Order: sequence, then C-alpha cells, then structure tokens
Amino acid sequence: MTSVARKLPPSRRTALLAAAVLTLTAWAPVASAQANSRSVPAAEWNRIVEAGRKEGKVVLYGTMAPPVHDRIVAAFNAAYPGIKMEIVRVIGTAMTVKFEQERQTPNVAGGDAMLTADVRWAMDAAKKGYLKTPVGPNAAAWPEAYMKNGQIVFLGVNPWVMNYNTNLVKTPITGYQDLLRPELAGKIGSTSLVAEVVTIWYKWLDDTYPGYLEKLAAQNVKMYPASVAAANSTASGELHANAFSVIPIDAALHAQKAPIKTVIPNPAYGFSYGGAVVSWAKNPNAALVAMDFLMSPKGQAAIVGNEESASPLPNIPGSLDMRKYNMQVLDWDKATPESLKTFEGKWNRLFGAR
Repeated sequence: MTSVARKLPPSRRTALLAAAVLTLTAWAPVASAQANSRSVPAAEWNRIVEAGRKEGKVVLYGTMAPPVHDRIVAAFNAAYPGIKMEIVRVIGTAMTVKFEQERQTPNVAGGDAMLTADVRWAMDAAKKGYLKTPVGPNAAAWPEAYMKNGQIVFLGVNPWVMNYNTNLVKTPITGYQDLLRPELAGKIGSTSLVAEVVTIWYKWLDDTYPGYLEKLAAQNVKMYPASVAAANSTASGELHANAFSVIPIDAALHAQKAPIKTVIPNPAYGFSYGGAVVSWAKNPNAALVAMDFLMSPKGQAAIVGNEESASPLPNIPGSLDMRKYNMQVLDWDKATPESLKTFEGKWNRLFGAR
C-alpha cells in the first residue's frame, strides 16, 4: 500500500466505499463482438512480432509522468529485447501539432504511437481513419469498457490529487476548500490550460463547487506550464501547496524524501491515459507489439507502479483499489468542445494573466 493510501483515515475509507462501487460498476468489462477484430491467429501475431524486430525500434509520444515512462520502457525492452522502445514526453496540444505535422510529411520519422491524457484528438483521428486497430493476444482479451472508438485503449484510471509542503503547512490540507485559507494566499500553485484534460478538471471543479474558482483566483495562484513543475515547486518550498497533480509525479518526490504530502480529495476526479497507434507509423509492427504489451499483465504492472493508478485487469500487483475512493471518471462524450470553449473564457478572466 502506498503512502497515499495509508494516509486516508479509516472513517474516510469506509465512507468512500459505496460510491466507489458505483464507479467500478460503470467501468466493468462487457463482452462485445468488437473484441474479435483485435484477435489474430498465432501465426499472424508471430509474423507481426518478427517484423517488429526487423524494424528494431518503436517511438511513443507520451504525457505520463517520467517515472512511469521509465518503468514502461524497462519492462518492454526486457520482454522484447529485439525492439528498442523510446518514449518522448510531449505535453498537451504540442503532441497534436507534432502528429499532424508528421501525418502531412510522411518522409519524416516521428512518433509511432501515443500515450495521452488528451483523448479528443485520438477520437477524431479514429473517425478519420488515422489510427490502427490494436491486435494481439492481450488486445483481444482487453475489456471492451476500456476501449474508445475501437482503436483507443484506456490504460487505467488515475485520480487527480493535491499536494503540500509538510515543512511549511502545519495544519493539514484535506481538500480543495483548504486552499482558500488566508495564510495560503500567494503561496499556492496549479497548472495552466496546457491541455484539454486540464481544462476539463477545472470545469469539474467549477461545477462541483460553485463559486470556488473565483475564491481560488483571489488567492493569487501561481500557474505552471506542467504539473511536474508545480509539484517540484511544492517540494522545494517555492510553493506551500499545489492544487493539481497525479500520484506518479508525487511518488517520485516521496522516493526522494521530499517534504511533500499527497492528498486525494473527496470527491475525487479521475481520467484515463489513451493509447493508440497512428496509421503512418514508421515502425507499424513494433508499435502494435508495444500497444499489446501495454495491455498485458506485465505492461499494466509497469503502468500502475505502487498504487499510482487502477488497472482494468484483475489481480495486477500494485493496482490502486478504486473501491477506496469516491471517484468520478472523466467522460469524453460529455466534455463537449463547445462547453469547454465557453469555460475557457471564464478561466482566462480569472487566471489568464498569471
């Protein structure tokens, strides 16, 4: 059990159980004929793997925390020594720009696949025929509830969390409302609208706590271009508290004995990283092998780490137990571009000058 899970008081864990069960039910695997499209004969799969070895490498663009990328690369390279994986961290809309540029210039080598929290572009890409359907033994068995448009793989559930510096904050922070305490004015950080998924989180916060963002803006929040930078600033003491982070980023700081505490708010809001292979991949076979690996027990163990996220597969060591948390999960069909564009105007009025 991680330090995050241990820090939840027993009464809170009990109170969250019933609501979390509803979330699990909503995400429960369901059978579908679509799974057959991801199944290929063993001989064909062996051909894909051998072709991947001849390609020799696979390049992924990813937005996961660097320690998660490192675990994935190490696990994949150990499982497929003939294929070298590289993950390039690309944040927010920069990934969309890179993929669009590479799609239009087919002679330029680039990313073969993606691991992204911003699934919108991938959803549109699937409709336009820009993605490959994942295939392989693990892809065929993947729960259909964790697929989008038949080609985007949801690789787990990740809660958004808060953190604070334990040397500087003596009265524990337990939820978003605590960031409004007068003594924290000018000492709070968060992440700017660098990606659509961040906009969605702010909108959820605004919808869940009406009037909260106006009060938070009055606290003179410092905005950062990435959640890693904001969390590092909390650990260094530049900030007292940070409103927006994910467990893997905080876990890396915990491992360094940084004076930082992670808080999972109640209610919590979560999301899933989407994995997909682009149709113009320079290493298409290696990319299919990599995506199938991410859906395997070994791949899932590398992603979840030590209770950093929840796996769609059962019995994955280190998977976060979703039953402990009152978790609401991002629904991309409800987060319409129109509603987000309207909200961005409000956010910019409140925080845009930061």
